[in-house]
Amino acid sequence: MMKILKTIILMVLFVGIVQAKTGVVTGGATYTMLPWFKSSFLELEDDVDEAKQNNKHVLLFFHLAQCPYCEQMVKDFDQQPLKAFIQKHFSVIAINIRGDKEVAINAEYTLSEKELADEIKVGYTPTMVFLNQKNETVMRTNGYRSPAKIRQILGYISSKAYEKLTLQQYIEKTKKVGNYQLQDHAMLQKITDFSAIKTPLAVIFEDKNCDACAYFYSTTLKNKSVKNEFNAFKVVRFDADSTHAIIDNKGNRTTPKEWVQQLKLAYRPGIILFNEGGEIIRIDGFLYPFHFKEALRFVGGDFYKRFATYGAYLAYRQAQLLEQGIDINIK
Repeated sequence: MMKILKTIILMVLFVGIVQAKTGVVTGGATYTMLPWFKSSFLELEDDVDEAKQNNKHVLLFFHLAQCPYCEQMVKDFDQQPLKAFIQKHFSVIAINIRGDKEVAINAEYTLSEKELADEIKVGYTPTMVFLNQKNETVMRTNGYRSPAKIRQILGYISSKAYEKLTLQQYIEKTKKVGNYQLQDHAMLQKITDFSAIKTPLAVIFEDKNCDACAYFYSTTLKNKSVKNEFNAFKVVRFDADSTHAIIDNKGNRTTPKEWVQQLKLAYRPGIILFNEGGEIIRIDGFLYPFHFKEALRFVGGDFYKRFATYGAYLAYRQAQLLEQGIDINIK
């Protein structure tokens, strides 16, 4: 009897130890802001005025501690010839999306870094917000971009092409035709009328200049958890240069080329996630599989109805997984 009792006690203790285990996050990156970023008091009107005197634009760099995408973009910023171009044309100001420093948007409106990030709904880091010389936001990008793509964006802003063109139109005018070939995949469906689709829908836009598409097919789509989340969606892929007739989610007759321009989606592969006929979020920057599959889950699992932003959902989700003892590799 005593032997059985001891066994039961040991089993209870073991279960308690197992249950007490919490998961760990791996893949994070320690980095620091570059010394040539502007040391700002975060009074943006003054920063914009100073930049204007030097014929520059202000670039707000929203970042997060341990963010591997931020680390890579900071490294890219510090490599020539990108570094010289940024230093010549931009004043870069770092904003910590969890920070408590006060940011004065203008003389009448001040809020913390964290509140600012929440207000403009920063979902992916790094997020870049560009201010013109009137202290107005003229463009933002969400998530990591390769150096070549960053250079396109910086050229668009520094030349003030935004006064007449969207970024997509600017890229169309200045791009060189690449040689990427669209790939087939079993999950891709052939749908041309989206007006009656009220279930989760993922529309992917690619083109011949898609430098991140190879990773998307070779790595992202081979991840089991990503594939499982895609099961909740109808998935359609278009060549963003196609002029074939389709009907968009609002019932308008259009083409993939016209639709992607209307959506102002310049990133490739750019993915719009719809549900109940409306756009919920978009994946318009590079994501590793963990963040990619959670973006899908945010929409496919209806979590967007419970959380105001993907960022709020992601914080909840990571805490939930860690509490369950599940390790998270964000890279």
